[in-house]
Amino acid sequence: VLSIRKALSIQAHPTKDHAEQLHKSFPDMYKDPNHKPELAIALTPFEALCGFRPIPQIQEYLKKIPEITQVLPQEALNAFLEDGSNLKGLIHSLMTCDKEKIALSLQSYLSRLEKEDVNTQASLLFPLIQRLQSDFTGDVGCWVPYFMNYIILQPGQAIFLKPNLPHAYLSGDCVECMACSDNVVRAGLTPKHIDVPTLIDMLDYTSYTKQELLFVPQLEDENSCIWSPPVPDFAVVKI
Repeated sequence: VLSIRKALSIQAHPTKDHAEQLHKSFPDMYKDPNHKPELAIALTPFEALCGFRPIPQIQEYLKKIPEITQVLPQEALNAFLEDGSNLKGLIHSLMTCDKEKIALSLQSYLSRLEKEDVNTQASLLFPLIQRLQSDFTGDVGCWVPYFMNYIILQPGQAIFLKPNLPHAYLSGDCVECMACSDNVVRAGLTPKHIDVPTLIDMLDYTSYTKQELLFVPQLEDENSCIWSPPVPDFAVVKI
């Protein structure tokens, strides 16, 4: 059981082949050659960031938040706003932006939002961004909820974190089951080592709806159900 009070890092886990390559090249950083798919089943309301949002949602946020667009390259930003192309390039630009610029942009943004009405604050995820900024002041990961799906799982709901799927657990209790590995590639909301180049190259940039990310169990009989991910490493049965 995993109990989270403070957000865990924005991260992804490599495929088996990629894990073997990372372990061979950087054994001090990636200590085993295995993949690390995960299944998280909520025991309480459980907050997470998972997968990239549908492109129109990201575009809409960017149009409303000049503080973030000002730190992104104008050419890449304009192309993305026009046709949704090159999300990877946009994420790379965000993650490699000067840390001082990121910190100042967050400070300016939250100062502006504090003066807005409650409905505007809610539509722009103000409580979440404010909490992340409080815990990880000036961290580029505080901008990531505008690019990734913000999900609140209810007890019994689950998400399966396949290789390369970006995610971050934010709060709540869950049953977490995973393959036997410690391979984590991080990029934000953490004081631990981050590896932005590796993460940017490996991420799944597919856009997902929240519904697509829910992992639904199969009924075994009237007394049990099973969450059986498409990996041979594990499954979880509820009786």
